[in-house]
Amino acid sequence: MVVCKSPSKDQHIPLTAYQMYKNYTNFFCTPNRYVQKLLLIMKLTTFILLLSLMQVSASTFAQRFTLKGKNISYAKLFFEIRKQTGFNVLVESSEFKTNKRIDVNFINSDLDNVMKQLVSGKELTYIIEDKSVVIRRTTDFQASKFTDFFRQGTLKGQVTDSLGQAVSGANVNLVGKTSYVTITNDFGNFEFANMPAGDYKLTVTYVGYRTETRDISVQNSNINMNIRMSGTSTILTTVNVVNTGYQQIAAERVTGAFDNINNEQLGRPSVNIASRLIGTTAGMQVSLDVNGRPNIKVRGQSTLFAGSFNGGTSNQPLVVVDGFPVRGALDQYSTLNPNDVESISILKDAAASSVWGAKAANGVIVITTKKGVNNSPLKIEFSAFTSLARKVSVDYLTGFASSSATVAYEQLAFQKWGARIMTNSYSGNYFRQSEATVNLNENFLGFLSNAQLTNNLNQLSSQDNRSQISDYLLANPTTHQYNVALSGGGKNINNLVSILAEQVQSNFKGSSNYRYAVNYRASANIFKWLDFNLSSTFQLQKATNNGASAFDIQGISPYELLKNPDGSLTDIHQYYQPILDRFVPVSRFPYSFSYNPIQDINGRNVVQSDIIGRLQAGLTIKILKGLSYSPQIQYENFSIQLKNYQSDQTFRVRQRINESAFWNLQPTGNVTLSYPLGGTFDQNRSTTEAYNFRNQINFSRTIGNDHEINAVAGTEVSRSVGESFTNPTTFGYNEKTLTVGTFPFGPGIARPAVSTNIQGFNSFQYTNSFGYSVQKYYSVFANAAYTYKGKYTLSGSYRTDASNLIAADPKYRSSPFYSMGLRYNITGENYMKNIYWLDRLTLRATYGRTGNVDNSTSPFTLLSLAGTPNQYTNATTATVANQGNPTLTWEKTATLNLGFDYAVLNNKLYGKVDVYEKRGTDLIAQIPVSSVVGATNQRFNNAAMTNRGIEITLGTSLPIKGTDISWNGNFNAAYNSNKITRLFNTNYQAFSLVNGGSASYVEGYSASTVWAYQYLGLVLPGSVPGGPNSPAVQGPSGPIALNSFPNGDARGFLKQLGPQDAPYNFGMTNSFKVYDFNLSFIITARAGGIFRSQFFNYPRAGTTTPPNSQLSKVLNGDPNQILTLPSNPNDATFGSWITFYPYLSYNYVTSSLIRLQEFNLSYNIPTKLLNKINVRGAQLLFQGNNVYTWLANDTGIDPDYPTGSINGFGTVRPRAQYTFGIKFQL
Repeated sequence: MVVCKSPSKDQHIPLTAYQMYKNYTNFFCTPNRYVQKLLLIMKLTTFILLLSLMQVSASTFAQRFTLKGKNISYAKLFFEIRKQTGFNVLVESSEFKTNKRIDVNFINSDLDNVMKQLVSGKELTYIIEDKSVVIRRTTDFQASKFTDFFRQGTLKGQVTDSLGQAVSGANVNLVGKTSYVTITNDFGNFEFANMPAGDYKLTVTYVGYRTETRDISVQNSNINMNIRMSGTSTILTTVNVVNTGYQQIAAERVTGAFDNINNEQLGRPSVNIASRLIGTTAGMQVSLDVNGRPNIKVRGQSTLFAGSFNGGTSNQPLVVVDGFPVRGALDQYSTLNPNDVESISILKDAAASSVWGAKAANGVIVITTKKGVNNSPLKIEFSAFTSLARKVSVDYLTGFASSSATVAYEQLAFQKWGARIMTNSYSGNYFRQSEATVNLNENFLGFLSNAQLTNNLNQLSSQDNRSQISDYLLANPTTHQYNVALSGGGKNINNLVSILAEQVQSNFKGSSNYRYAVNYRASANIFKWLDFNLSSTFQLQKATNNGASAFDIQGISPYELLKNPDGSLTDIHQYYQPILDRFVPVSRFPYSFSYNPIQDINGRNVVQSDIIGRLQAGLTIKILKGLSYSPQIQYENFSIQLKNYQSDQTFRVRQRINESAFWNLQPTGNVTLSYPLGGTFDQNRSTTEAYNFRNQINFSRTIGNDHEINAVAGTEVSRSVGESFTNPTTFGYNEKTLTVGTFPFGPGIARPAVSTNIQGFNSFQYTNSFGYSVQKYYSVFANAAYTYKGKYTLSGSYRTDASNLIAADPKYRSSPFYSMGLRYNITGENYMKNIYWLDRLTLRATYGRTGNVDNSTSPFTLLSLAGTPNQYTNATTATVANQGNPTLTWEKTATLNLGFDYAVLNNKLYGKVDVYEKRGTDLIAQIPVSSVVGATNQRFNNAAMTNRGIEITLGTSLPIKGTDISWNGNFNAAYNSNKITRLFNTNYQAFSLVNGGSASYVEGYSASTVWAYQYLGLVLPGSVPGGPNSPAVQGPSGPIALNSFPNGDARGFLKQLGPQDAPYNFGMTNSFKVYDFNLSFIITARAGGIFRSQFFNYPRAGTTTPPNSQLSKVLNGDPNQILTLPSNPNDATFGSWITFYPYLSYNYVTSSLIRLQEFNLSYNIPTKLLNKINVRGAQLLFQGNNVYTWLANDTGIDPDYPTGSINGFGTVRPRAQYTFGIKFQL
């Protein structure tokens, strides 16, 4: 909150007008009735929250005042009022000259009664609002409407920092014959309306910035101003501060490479805060999957064997929230309320991130959440938005050819190219076939006439299920989000609480997600030497996954309808139905053999519930000036429960019961069941409990005028325990009556397979399964920076980590991580003062080493125990899961970074350039070992990899018409070159290289290099003498047929096509302000990468796989340029082509693109309208995401959502999403 400067004991500045303003932040706390270990903590948090809110209420509405004495000056009286109550007294009256004295006798008096006594008997009145008391003459209020006609002008302005970013919450004071006070809003804007003509002095102040003053003359007109503030050495700012998670450092003192995400970007609507990072930072690539989960790379790939955050090596940046690394069930960002985020710092080089040691090789993302403000009344902020999008394209999802083309292809392929010929017998012939193939085969067997066949195939050719799939299986993805935040504070405590409710409808009907979150954050000054901080989060996520999947839809041929013309459900046959009808007593089975995905959606209830709890608490003990001690703790608890109920209306249940039954060989024989009738119920639970305790010494001191020292040092201990439990499947389950069935042959015993069973059946394991893991870390760290005369900065850091994941030998376990950095502010030199167009020029140089850890291997031999004893010996058995690596140590990455920052033309143009080299050593790699040890390979710290690159950022801030019309722009570009420099691997088989992933790593090439077969055309003799030649690819010593398997080192004959990860990445943001309207957009681009586009899938007859949309290309293609269909109908090698055709070089195309990632249009409702309804501010929002994409390839395939999967089908590609919302503050 902004208030008038406190008067001294000898003077009082009279004011005739004032304005109050707003702050933002969010909190959380609620009891967790599911996680018992959080119960006590949450109760305590709730208690503190109630106390805090009562304290705010008391400080606002029931202030008490005590002062007794004679000849007390008004100056002292008003000073004591502010000291005891926090309220400023604003006066314009000669009755209260500061040298006048009165006798007072106030004992625990209400502030309202105090003011009544002071104005009693005088022509004065007063009002108490927010944190101010305004005393004016009664006639001033009566005449206010009349004097409004004589006010002459309006002053508007915007306050920005040296980078052109808005400074929210700055104090703006206007002093003349009368005085005014206000605060800048979220966009740095302020306004003084209807001001009397005259001369004024404008003063703008904000913690961490130098005070700016301007002389203003108001003469019957409107004035627009742009105030640019420069940072001081104070390290408590938001925009001009880098947060490392351990400390906040003024940007002017940071030697490393970093980026801050501004408040304007963070304040836009989003479900996942990671989406706010797209296109904002040079060197950081951010992409979202179809579920909105992020994949982030900072300065390329730093590890070879990447895994999830909770298991396996992570190739994702470390995420730090309010000083502690955080975990997540799926990703760390989903545990955050995006509306609570105050700032984000991206730490990219070793000097910026090395203090995090073995967790920082992939970069660090430091997130700071909002908090309350002392001496501020209760404030309420509310936001709501709805996002809408079109249904996904069925054509893109399936990737199929049309119905008519599919039927024509199935006719062409029938009984050709080695396809299996069906006979009129039960054995082995009841497997599912496409409907067209069934009709063709029934005609071949004589059960269907030619006329019936023609009629049936014509009917199938005319049917198109795309509209039915869209209507009955797909949904318009929508998001509804509501957030309310309450904040406030008294003299010694501030607090904030936020509540989030969110509903997300996925792309598939029957699948949705609900999220509820409560956050609470408080700070208290208990004594002058002791501060207390508390932050807590409770979140409940409930996901219902009853809908169909992309896999389900891709299993339906394009002519198979979901509903009949009368609205009844069709039967999408999962068996060769005529064979089943002729040989199996289907009418005697308890359930139908039919399948329809709509029936499955209605017949199941699959729910996953995630409960997330996080508590952070800490003390700051001030020992000496600039020296403090901070013990801190974080506790996290994640609980995931999955319940999967499948009724007997679902095909999965009916199939299991029907296929496990047995009968005699007669079609009319009796059926004996092996399972009880009814549904099935599966459930599993997992929990993760983590502690992190830190002891930290902080030192920040300015010595004289020339020396500044900032340092932290401490220790950290963390422990994470994961447990999982899976129940066996419950059969015969009824969800309504909560009853279960009995096995006909006893619990857990299924009937042994019988030859007349459908597909046969084996008994299953009717047992529970358990899992347990523990991770422990111990760390010692230190970080320090020294600045001389504000021009020269020297920084250094040191950290060592130990863990139970690393070998016990100290020479492997305790690996030091460190950094050194220099910063030279050239513009601070005297000889640069006369270069007026140059505002800032700074040189930076850093070097350091960070690390990573691989959780997928171990220094010890690992055994995997069987779930049940051996059926013959009743003994527990085990297999070797991992041979162990007794020399296992940390992966290490050394980074050299050189950079400079600049600003010219009064900061209208600014930016920075960074050049870096990252050298990874001791990287985990899969190494071949002798099979005599019981394995063929093992993971060792053996590999090395290098990333080199350059990053360029260019920004501009141009006021076109004062603050009414302005433009702010930012462009970033990055280049990264990745190369594996050491990899002990002797097995370079073609199959491994073309499949990609970790098996395709080759020394001397990028970790994302794509390898492919080179198609040579029809160059081999055909199988028929004198007939056409056969297709071939390049092999070890020349052309090889497509039914062979090339052995040996494939590097000599495979074609290296380039990296899959694009080396060139670009981002551009632009923001335009036109009076109360704001328009911004984000454009991203990339170049230099490749990906596999959709290829023809060459299906054989007798399968359920329909041809994809590349069919026409193959039918009309040149067989010497692309692989076409065999000309010989008896070519049995056709079925072996799958080894080659997905990996032919012509299937790969460029991934270069330009994407209009986002645009935002907002309207700030004028303050003069809101004042009438007591609303501080309101904003209307309209946003578009993923609006348009230009592709450099001519396939129409988006490389972020490729259709080049191994089956040749499509995938889910999100459509453009549009969001409507509102924000307002009370």
